[in-house]
Amino acid sequence: MNKQKTKQDIILFLGMVLAAFLAWAVFAVLNYGNAQMVVVIQDGQEIARYPLSAEETVTIPFNENGYNLLMISGGEAAVSDADCPDRLCVSQRAITGKGESIICLPHKLVITIDSDKEGELDAVTY
Repeated sequence: MNKQKTKQDIILFLGMVLAAFLAWAVFAVLNYGNAQMVVVIQDGQEIARYPLSAEETVTIPFNENGYNLLMISGGEAAVSDADCPDRLCVSQRAITGKGESIICLPHKLVITIDSDKEGELDAVTY
């Protein structure tokens, strides 16, 4: 009976891995070809937009002395340096896909990936 349970566990695990891979593949195909933009929002206001395909380094000022250094390279965006007290934004991984974001709370900064393609309606509630 133990071998039967182990066999069922393996089948269940492989089924879950296959389902996850298929979901990822569908998402990747649906988003293929969309021009993605790095959107910089500070204190609730969009202050800049850069193509994710660009190769550039941008200094984002905060007040008189503060800054975040945004690096866009190889289809990724990351904060490489900042003078905020906790520097959590620097330790966050680079973002590459729509909806991913990097947040710096002390500087009231949100860096996110968006698509220039108009969003489609995916649900309606009443």
